Amino acid sequence: MCLRTHDDNDVNSSLDLKLVNVDLGPYGSGLHAIEIRNGVIDKVEPLAERVRSTAIGVTDLMGSTVLPGIDDSHLHGFYFGRALISVDLQTAETLDQLKAILRTACADESGWIRGNGWDAGRIQGTGPGGTVCAADIDEVTPDVPVFLTDMTGHLGVGNTIVMRLAGISERTLDPVGGSFVRDEHGVPTGLILEGAVRLINEIAPRLSPKAERAAILTAQENLLSRGITAFTDPGLGPGAVSLMEGSGYLSAVLAYRDLAESGELSIRVNLMLLFGGLGGTTAADVRSGLANFGPPIAMQPFGRLGISQLKIFADGVPRSKTAWVTEPYDDCTCGHLQVAGNTDTERVAELTRMVADSAGSGWQIGAHSIGDRTVSAYLDAVAATPSHQGLRHYVIHGDLVRHDELVRMAELGVTMNSNPSIRWAVAAGAAAILGRERSLGRQPLAAAWRAGVNVAISSDAPVTAPDWRVIVAAAMTRSLKSDPDYFDDQKLTGSQAIDALTTNGAWQSHSETWRGKIAPGYAADLVVMDQTLKFEEPWSIPEAGVRATVIGGNVEFGEI
Repeated sequence: MCLRTHDDNDVNSSLDLKLVNVDLGPYGSGLHAIEIRNGVIDKVEPLAERVRSTAIGVTDLMGSTVLPGIDDSHLHGFYFGRALISVDLQTAETLDQLKAILRTACADESGWIRGNGWDAGRIQGTGPGGTVCAADIDEVTPDVPVFLTDMTGHLGVGNTIVMRLAGISERTLDPVGGSFVRDEHGVPTGLILEGAVRLINEIAPRLSPKAERAAILTAQENLLSRGITAFTDPGLGPGAVSLMEGSGYLSAVLAYRDLAESGELSIRVNLMLLFGGLGGTTAADVRSGLANFGPPIAMQPFGRLGISQLKIFADGVPRSKTAWVTEPYDDCTCGHLQVAGNTDTERVAELTRMVADSAGSGWQIGAHSIGDRTVSAYLDAVAATPSHQGLRHYVIHGDLVRHDELVRMAELGVTMNSNPSIRWAVAAGAAAILGRERSLGRQPLAAAWRAGVNVAISSDAPVTAPDWRVIVAAAMTRSLKSDPDYFDDQKLTGSQAIDALTTNGAWQSHSETWRGKIAPGYAADLVVMDQTLKFEEPWSIPEAGVRATVIGGNVEFGEI
């Protein structure tokens, strides 16, 4: 794939700007001045006293905090945009509330109702074990196909019309890497787990190019309003058929490319390709996909788009008991790798081949690895691949990684990309599946930092909102949504948390030499707050607003 963008125009098109009386948050005491010239930070200087100026091009921030632009380094941008456009189910706490939302929902251009964000762990339905089923939503959607993806993107429920269109019945076997929840007679209820979602996505109408562009631009508008200047969209391509509403096929990659070429893509985006989703992916699938796509396309300095990363779903999630763990779940199972193979040994060998083949072609790999056994198997695969040096492969999530493996991760140069706001939201609820100590101790951020691992943190939106302020507070306190007073020894400091959302995310995407810091020579990618952030009071940070978002010296949101 060729990629032509207006990448380098940052350095030629923006106006000079000087910000004075700036608070740099955890990066410096006192007030500072920041000078921006041609889209690049030219000077950062401490001020001996508050400056008063009415000169053109000088903005007095009156002590408000300015931070490097936020890099949400694991955010499903395309799908987040789709979620914003489709039916929002995040506010539903009961089945009645879910039904109320669906009663007023409108079908999209394809004639389907697609909803996102409901919590399968919270909403009680009438299916087996209190699960939501087709019968629960048939009552309010009798005449239109409906499919509702949950907040994790790893399961969904369809109404009877959708199940019939997909040909799913009691005779339908569970596919590799997925399953259908069934009633006492073996009939699928409508609740579909993991890779079995493929059967729905394969018959669902594809989005038009116009709708794909709209999804990306809708996401961009929302993210800019939050101070996000860069993100990594993890998992676009054929493998997305087993994920979140299709999550984004290669046509979504083309939509990103077209927006970059037209200059409409303001945010800096790195795309991860996905050639096999949840269940049964082979090394041959990955080899073929990469061969058809062509070589990786690195983001150029001050660029807008890069396509040089590959995503592998090495395992699943604890809620579905598909993350591969050493200590069993509450049902005495341990899950397993989600790649092809009939035994653990075969699956480990297949994962190792995927890593070797992809790294050998110059692709950086991010492996979805939540279970401790999965992380270890992935690190073994990286260690067995000489060509991994310099590619900066990384563990996605790494929730249950063993602490002794963190040193090996650092030695291999493998990054960990973790999601503090997910832990904050769901760790207590997952205690029944994992056990309280293991569930609350997930994502050992401080231990990873001490071991020398490059720790990046992110939202995984739309799994959680792309609110970096909540991510910072969750990482700094290790509290729980259901237990604000809880804490453990895995807290990050304020500067570590911001590093993990800026320069460490840039390092993950090989961009740390030109973005991610407020320093001379770096891209003027900034988030300007409307007040001074109080890092000594982490949960006050989400109360602050974003005044402006600057990318390459251009104000893309708000005013300065």
